[in-house]
Amino acid sequence: MAPDDRLNSTLRARISAFSLARRGIRLHALRRLTAVALLALAAGLAFQPRHGPPESRVAVLVAARDLPPGRVLSHVDVVRREMPAELVPDGALPDAAAAVGRVLGSAARGGEPLTDVRFNGPTVASGGAGRASVPVRLADPDVADFLVPGRRVDLITTITRSGHTSVLAENVPVLAVQPAQNRRDQGRLIFVGLPEGPAAAVAAASLTQSVTVTLR
Repeated sequence: MAPDDRLNSTLRARISAFSLARRGIRLHALRRLTAVALLALAAGLAFQPRHGPPESRVAVLVAARDLPPGRVLSHVDVVRREMPAELVPDGALPDAAAAVGRVLGSAARGGEPLTDVRFNGPTVASGGAGRASVPVRLADPDVADFLVPGRRVDLITTITRSGHTSVLAENVPVLAVQPAQNRRDQGRLIFVGLPEGPAAAVAAASLTQSVTVTLR
């Protein structure tokens, strides 16, 4: 082989080797870039917040704070929140209109969903069809500790002049009980449901006479 041929062969081999080396470097760099992109995509998917579909969440009414039994609910006592549909209890109330003005039959924790069985009676405002809700202040405030909404009692008063007791009403339902307060000198206030006829007489008598109850 002539010297020129050997030189050309060596040059071609070197050029070919250099081209292969550059191609390998580019392929390696491309693979590294692809790996970095895949890692970035995986990290983004891992930290992406996951939200259930809109139809899987339901708005329900919950207690805005801890509520005592016998409380007449107002708008400040309740709030609407969304929760997973599978966790919503049966009978959950959908909005404030279904709860405001009603008497809470048992204590409720803040954030707890309110259901229909939590309430006693329709509302304190009406006491039911053809009935009225009558406030009565008990002479002995400790008696109220034994009363809960739904309990039936007899209202008894002492007539000041004669000293004889008088039954104001019998077998009436307790609708609400005022929570215990620091001041107990005026007695605890309760609400009872009465027919509209005698309701006014009982309310007037409770303003001027000492009233207590006997439990049924």
